[in-house]
Amino acid sequence: MKRQFLMLALAGCVVASSCEKRDSAGQPRNSSDAKTTRIEFTVTDGITGFAVPGATISVTSPDGKESRLTAGKNGVVSFPATKGRFTFAIKGQGYQSLETYFSGGEDSLIRAEVHLDPQASPTVASGRSAEDPHTITISGYLSDAEEHGPLADVELSLGSHTARTDGRGYFTASFPVDALSADLSVKPATIMLRAAKSGYVSHVLKNFYLIPGAYTFKIALRSAGAMTASANSRTGAEEVEYLRQGLLDRTAVELQQREEAAVAAESNAATYAKTAALALPSSIRVGLNCSCLTCSSVQVMSLESYTASGLDNEWISSWKAASLQAGAVAYRSYGAWHVLHPIRSNYDISSTPCSQAWGSQTASSTINAANATAGVYLSKSGAIFRSEYSAENNNAGCGNGYSGTGSTWPCISDARCAGRATNGHGRGMCQWGSSFWASDKDYRWILNHYYNPGGVVVQ
Repeated sequence: MKRQFLMLALAGCVVASSCEKRDSAGQPRNSSDAKTTRIEFTVTDGITGFAVPGATISVTSPDGKESRLTAGKNGVVSFPATKGRFTFAIKGQGYQSLETYFSGGEDSLIRAEVHLDPQASPTVASGRSAEDPHTITISGYLSDAEEHGPLADVELSLGSHTARTDGRGYFTASFPVDALSADLSVKPATIMLRAAKSGYVSHVLKNFYLIPGAYTFKIALRSAGAMTASANSRTGAEEVEYLRQGLLDRTAVELQQREEAAVAAESNAATYAKTAALALPSSIRVGLNCSCLTCSSVQVMSLESYTASGLDNEWISSWKAASLQAGAVAYRSYGAWHVLHPIRSNYDISSTPCSQAWGSQTASSTINAANATAGVYLSKSGAIFRSEYSAENNNAGCGNGYSGTGSTWPCISDARCAGRATNGHGRGMCQWGSSFWASDKDYRWILNHYYNPGGVVVQ
């Protein structure tokens, strides 16, 4: 869930683009045909997913003119954007402000959910303890998809376990799970989560891995009476969301597409040369409801929230703190690079394993890792580095006991991964290796071990 909805109805369309506009041959019109882009903003609390009523959006148009929007009680407000780049500064009482931009005139409709970080965030628990490493806690907030307010008395089935939301729309349940195997061929067990309430379409999340720790979900239920066209996959009276974990689920095809997209972006690096300086962007636009790199909606959040909420989609959240902290720096750097080299004009990065997996559910251990490394990133030659990593880099070209390829990445002695089968491109950080080194090394040592031989430094 964090994880992206299966896209059927809008597959192949860019940011809920002009799918409805077709030429006489039945083909979608060129995006340049769109004269005005309607941007539908929904401003929500980054932790609960509930609306931020009365949020204000200051708009700066391409010609420098300024205007102001105010969201309704449900956090929703719409803006008609003509051709050109519009900048939006979003504010809500009790929340940190956020700035982003969209280009008008290319897509007929952009659905943009903006997540604001509370100024005072609640304390994050460890999610597990040394005395109890085989327990999982699943919590979450349920909301109405139209009103974006809390839903009470929603029934949750979590595999063989159950829970129910209270008056705040909150639920929680804990139960025992097995520890993750160090054998790459053995995946953790999975369960299906289902949220159901009378008068609403049930929401089903499939392929959630039972990895020890504490996880928080944000789930929105659609009213059964609001049966408008939806971008989400439907099965009867259900909306189905299939969760993807980059380390465990990324396919060879997705890995290739990820590399091709990065190469294409790098070929246009001259376009972004002036902005590719040593400064982290403050926000990121994440494409959601994607078919690989083509997405139909976008979620905007701070770069730090993106790192905290997405890391568990690429790393194993039960790994030791130093591994997760090294992963947070790599994850943050990869996202920041894409802000400077966006995949599309109206989103920076896809939420799929074709790019960098992300979902709105969070793990407490990865939030802690992101907080511990806030603002730290990787750079090379005076610019933010596109921090590559893959599951297992052993024997990828340099021989057993070595990470790296010997051609596209230097050979690095990596004895703790000796004997393990290659699973990835061999460049940058070995994710499983980071977990092995974390037993007695800190995150900076791990980052320098895998990245410094390639001329990359920790900032």
